[in-house]
Amino acid sequence: MNEFNKKKIEFKKSISFPCSYLNGKTEKRLYVNLNKDENNKLLISELTKNGFRRSHEHMYIPICEGCNACIPSRINIKDFKLSKSNIRNIKFNSDLNFKKSFNNNNQKHYELFKNYCFERHESSQMLDMNIKEFNNFYFDSKNKNQIFDLVDSSDNLLGSILVDVLNDGYSAVYSFFDPYKSKRSLGKLLILKLINELKIINKPFLYLGYWIKNSQKMLYKANFNNVEFFFEGEWKNKDVIKF
Repeated sequence: MNEFNKKKIEFKKSISFPCSYLNGKTEKRLYVNLNKDENNKLLISELTKNGFRRSHEHMYIPICEGCNACIPSRINIKDFKLSKSNIRNIKFNSDLNFKKSFNNNNQKHYELFKNYCFERHESSQMLDMNIKEFNNFYFDSKNKNQIFDLVDSSDNLLGSILVDVLNDGYSAVYSFFDPYKSKRSLGKLLILKLINELKIINKPFLYLGYWIKNSQKMLYKANFNNVEFFFEGEWKNKDVIKF
């Protein structure tokens, strides 16, 4: 019996609240709180593999009545191939560096985060975060994670992404980027850079969170090569699933 099976895990149900993605819908979650005093890597890895998503200090999966639109997604790194648009994106941004962040530019990250939220998610409650709340969310998690930054030759911050480090890869938790440089497609570039990192460390999966067919914000996830969806209790390539 491994350590995961020995743990007593208490799942709870949330109350219903307005859906973050589909107007007029309500959302309900099954969730488990993460113990800040423990190494949660195994728990997060196992739950992520079974369709859960981390938000702050808990893992959750939607259990909405009459709706199953949220479908867990991941990229299978094995046999992943760059599309022509992916190659153009990488070449266009060849002047940028992708590097690990070591929690030394909190103000820069916060300012970029605010600009991103204001331009891309103006109605999001995250726009109300002060710098302390942002640091607690982005930098001070007790879970095993890593932050990667996109910077130019002058070390200006153009993008950043927070990932959970799992046994079988990374789970993309949150990302933000310069909203005024749309020609660079920085959000897609962050994903492509993570795929390359996983190839280097020989890990098989990049988890992208939930995909919703009718959500404009989610469309980019299905456009990557070798995407899999957690559908009917197992991971399946997007090309063999009929919705």
